Amino acid sequence: MAALAVLCVLIPWPAYGIDYSPGFIPQCPEDFITVHGQDFDVCYGPASAGSAGIVGDDASRAYADASTFFHNVPFHPNVIVASSQEEYETILNAGDLPDYSMSSGWGDGDKSAIVIKRPELVPDFQTAMAHEMAHIATRSYIRGYKYALPEWFSEGLAVYVSGDLPAAKRGMIADKCLSGKLMSIEELDRVHRLSSTDEVTADGVSTAYAQAGMLAEYIEDKYGDGTLLAMLDHFGPVGDLDAIFVATVGDIPEGVNRQWQRELKAELDRRDGKILEQTVYGYVVDHRGNPMPNETVSFTALRNDSPVQGTVYKAVTNETGQYSVNVTYGALKVICDKPEYEGFDETITLARGQSLFQNVTLNGSALEERMAREKAEQDRGNMVYIGLGALTIIAVAVVLAIYVRSRKK
Repeated sequence: MAALAVLCVLIPWPAYGIDYSPGFIPQCPEDFITVHGQDFDVCYGPASAGSAGIVGDDASRAYADASTFFHNVPFHPNVIVASSQEEYETILNAGDLPDYSMSSGWGDGDKSAIVIKRPELVPDFQTAMAHEMAHIATRSYIRGYKYALPEWFSEGLAVYVSGDLPAAKRGMIADKCLSGKLMSIEELDRVHRLSSTDEVTADGVSTAYAQAGMLAEYIEDKYGDGTLLAMLDHFGPVGDLDAIFVATVGDIPEGVNRQWQRELKAELDRRDGKILEQTVYGYVVDHRGNPMPNETVSFTALRNDSPVQGTVYKAVTNETGQYSVNVTYGALKVICDKPEYEGFDETITLARGQSLFQNVTLNGSALEERMAREKAEQDRGNMVYIGLGALTIIAVAVVLAIYVRSRKK
């Protein structure tokens, strides 16, 4: 439940009786104290008085970030601090809310409010405050269909503006991408709309928020700073996000979503070394520098942080002893063996995108020594045979000579 709480502090809860109509703005209880400020007001009861300073500081930072992103659009929310779950429900005029419902944003411009539990009860209070400020700033920025923005885009924009994309959430999205479990736009919108019901899982909710935030980040990075605001500028008069996407980036939201997932998958494959953008090349020679054709050089991936660990990449030399092979990056064990040669066994390391010239030398001096010994032994054997042959010839000649002499007598 703790992990779920961190991921759900920013989720609205319409299924539990909260009035989310555009005209409803939560009001500060009569016994609360209101501190008026230039950019926002802070409203708190006696039980939350000790948290007022923290609330004001975090709200100031959140307001500054949202105001900067949305080009200083005017808005002045009333930040109402609840000291308990019961007080939170009372302020929202709602029935029983889950304990992990911790903040919500309402309205736009001067008619806006953020209801949030005191900081001690909200994991990452600053991010929760920034998320709600972003929602109010979004509605304040839109001229026209302020409450017609699809849930996935509204929440993704708030996640992006609030900076709520830590390494853990990015890692979760990376895992979902590699396993093919990221959502379509239709699925994203459905999960955001049903996030407070039993129809979606906590994992689905956390994935939807992180995915929508990363998709908003991708749009801004891919198509240029200001693209998200340009979409809001054009959305206001017409209220048709699909048409705005086509006019702004040339594709509907689902097309952009699929493109982002493909590019993310390719980048993750590069990160994991599955896409072979590195090359090792060189020659295999003997200890005298003579080229050695038809020899196999193998490269084994040693990375323990990648699924390519243990993968073997092989190359065979041509008639000039040359080889070339595409490999993963990182540490690689290089092996080249030949019977009766002292084999090559070393470790090399390649950076991403690197090409490396690597000669391989197979030392055959031991083979040469053995062959020299065998030749010497063979030569000695041949000399013995020659000697024996000569003696045989001499013996035959002597016998013939004796026989000739005996015949003359």
